[in-house]
Amino acid sequence: MINEVTKWIKTYFPGILFVFLIALLANYAGSLFPVIGGAVFSLLIGFLIRQFFSVPDIAGPGVSYTLKKLLKLAIILLGFGFSFTQIFQVGLDALIIVTIAVITGVFLTFFISRLAGLHGNIPLLIGLGTGICGATAIVTSGSIIKAKEEETLYAVNTIFAFNVLAVVIYPLIGNMLALSDHDFGVWAGAAIHDTSSVVAAGYSFSNEAGDTSVVVKLIRTLLLVPVAVALSFLFSMKSKGSNGTETKWSAVKKSFPVFILFFAGAAALNTFVSLPESWTEQTSSLAKFIITMVMASVGLGTDFKKIKAAGLRPLLVGLVSSAIMGGISLLLVLYMS
Repeated sequence: MINEVTKWIKTYFPGILFVFLIALLANYAGSLFPVIGGAVFSLLIGFLIRQFFSVPDIAGPGVSYTLKKLLKLAIILLGFGFSFTQIFQVGLDALIIVTIAVITGVFLTFFISRLAGLHGNIPLLIGLGTGICGATAIVTSGSIIKAKEEETLYAVNTIFAFNVLAVVIYPLIGNMLALSDHDFGVWAGAAIHDTSSVVAAGYSFSNEAGDTSVVVKLIRTLLLVPVAVALSFLFSMKSKGSNGTETKWSAVKKSFPVFILFFAGAAALNTFVSLPESWTEQTSSLAKFIITMVMASVGLGTDFKKIKAAGLRPLLVGLVSSAIMGGISLLLVLYMS
């Protein structure tokens, strides 16, 4: 046990400390310029470090760990500040908006990718990444349909740059249009690809918008489960052999976002026990700081040279598909508000 803890510290602690220090600096900058906020500063600092310097090799595992694991911890901690009453208040309208936006976004992005000359599994991967939950949907569906590694990386690079831009651009558009906190939260949760960017953009706008964006994004993320089942079923029909059922259930297990159950458990505890306000304030503050750390990890992982090397075509596809997803979601929000 002690050896495992020591190994974990050696492997992950340097990178976690690195993003922790960036988050501290970003939060200070955010306090000086609250309109921009700590999350955006953290993203920019990480991005600039990656472009003009380099991420130390020793920090790499911890940076990745922060993005993949600590983000889920932040979502769970936010759950202690929610109640089921708040979650239900997001309403049926939000569910309708998410469902329409996801279905429309996936299919339109798929056809746009085809029109742009992208072939193989790439159009489907980009469509699912844009419509559901970014890189998570791409990697999950890629493993199910046996996509090549280069196809998966290509699809991730296509949408990754626009996750970064969304954190900055969405709050600006929301303020320009004078969206309410609720409407902005629904829009961000329904339109932005990755969970980290959704949460950062939401809380950059306001605390209420952030809370709403978290719930809407979690609803959207859950759509990955039926998609994984459908893809597994279709793939097993095409594949020969008796492992179709096994493939399907394996995909469900791998794709199901277990951390959402912990989020729901935390919200249930606050609903039935009514946790002290001091506790929920502390968990919320800690969660938001972890999100700032996560945004540093996103910036540190954004290699502009690699995105540029992939060529102009995937960037154009990413721009058009992201604009479509954002536009459809915004129109639905304005129509149903």
